[in-house]
Amino acid sequence: MEPDAAKPPGAFLSHASEDKPGFVEPLARELLSRGVAAWLDKWEIRPGDSLVRRLFDEGIAMADAVVAVVSQHSVDKPWVREELDAAAVARVNGESLLIPVRLDEVPMPAPLKPLLWITADRTPEGVVHTAQQIADTLHGYNPRPAVGPLPAYARVGAVVLSLNTADTVLLTETIREALRTNEMMLLNWAAVKSRAKDAGLSDERVEESLHMLGEQEYVDVTLRASGAHDYHLTRKGYRAGISTVLPKVEEHRRAVIAELVNDQPMGSTVIDDLAARTETPPLVVEQILNDLQDQGKLSYRRYMGNSSKLHSVSPTLRRLLD
Repeated sequence: MEPDAAKPPGAFLSHASEDKPGFVEPLARELLSRGVAAWLDKWEIRPGDSLVRRLFDEGIAMADAVVAVVSQHSVDKPWVREELDAAAVARVNGESLLIPVRLDEVPMPAPLKPLLWITADRTPEGVVHTAQQIADTLHGYNPRPAVGPLPAYARVGAVVLSLNTADTVLLTETIREALRTNEMMLLNWAAVKSRAKDAGLSDERVEESLHMLGEQEYVDVTLRASGAHDYHLTRKGYRAGISTVLPKVEEHRRAVIAELVNDQPMGSTVIDDLAARTETPPLVVEQILNDLQDQGKLSYRRYMGNSSKLHSVSPTLRRLLD
């Protein structure tokens, strides 16, 4: 039976009368204090009432759960067995829960053996503990701790083909360092490693991923006993991971091509000029120019410092905007 959100969940307490004063009635009061409408015969049945109607048609049938208190007094009582059988049928039909509570270490009746039961004792602490477990169940409380946020390395937007997540983190941090310095050569390995560790990678993972990036020629690095030296990002590595770092890289590429087609920059600061016009990182502009030069669409040269000069642009470059 699905509890009505507008009213508290109800629990029918099936028990032997001998257990009422010392355990069941205190349990019912504890349940009431925890937002559970405990159905106790002492409170519900009046002189002249029909026991069958009150117990089975109103008590068990209307409850969200039947709490079967099994003890040395109740285990063999026919009346309690009748209530238990009715509760078992309701459970099978999906109409209510059946929550066994075991006292006195008695053997559990057959209908209850497949269920997880609450083992209790007849102390005030035992009553409180039992009531809390029943209330938690009926209120849908889940004791499992909440799942924490994903570590940074698991939030990578895309995983580069042939690389695992840790490898991709190290590659993207390498590209971020290159974008920061506008250089792909002689990158600060200590800074890259530090950010990778901040993202959740262990020293062992960083070391393993560094070797993988080198083997795949995504980076060019000299490995020594003291660590990585002469750490460079290759064009292959840049191409593989730039879209993870800069998701709109294709929009930047089209913007640079449009400037080259419509208003070619002149002078000796072509890269910086195109970067300013299109709001594109200078390193990205440089790699776009390198790719276009490889395709024969233009000719340019970068000189020492920030100097760069455009020599020619093919008339067919505009077709890349189609």
